[in-house]
Amino acid sequence: MIYPYILAPIIGFFFGSLPFAWIIVKLVTGKDVRDEGSGSVSTRNTVRTAGYSWAILTASLDISKGFLGTFLVRYIFFSSLTFTDPAHLDLLAALCGIAAFAGHCWMPWMKFKGGKGFAVLSGAMIVINPWGILVWWVSLLIWLIIIRYSGIAGTMATASVAVTYTIFYLVGQFSVLDGTYWNTWPIMVFSWGCTLLIIIRMIPDFIGIKNGEIKRWKGIKVAQWMR
Repeated sequence: MIYPYILAPIIGFFFGSLPFAWIIVKLVTGKDVRDEGSGSVSTRNTVRTAGYSWAILTASLDISKGFLGTFLVRYIFFSSLTFTDPAHLDLLAALCGIAAFAGHCWMPWMKFKGGKGFAVLSGAMIVINPWGILVWWVSLLIWLIIIRYSGIAGTMATASVAVTYTIFYLVGQFSVLDGTYWNTWPIMVFSWGCTLLIIIRMIPDFIGIKNGEIKRWKGIKVAQWMR
């Protein structure tokens, strides 16, 4: 059966590409979020243009994009299919999660502008492996303290999740760790796929840092997140 492996990413990309930040900012302020702040269609830019309360709503909706698409693929749309390897159902969820991440980073409705996808990543991890969310946030704090560039810290946190998933998978081959959360190879496909995508998405930021256009945080202050 090939069609599930085609449909799952399409479903994920569609959910991921829904521009909630643009919709909310447009309804609340009448502005185009792409013309403000960093120009990204993201929670962070919603803070700059519409305030924290609307940004919280945006973040919640962005998390739901990753969660809903992945949940539907994993537990509703294809749950009745029979695979030789049960892990292939997890693979469909992983492909959906990667595509949702990509859809948020490059939204076709927004001339392929988007955010960095971290909220969508969290939503997908709720279905694929919720422990990854804890790893991501702890890693983010550590990398923020060390690097003090939010985008790079988020990228490193995503890579940290991939490394953690891989270690637990490999250890799980020789232990009693069980199935759904740690001992299936699709979690590595998902985490490393998202890591590769965020590195590609961060290329303009890397250039901006090199040119001095993006400044390092001075200490750890929440207010700097808006810059």
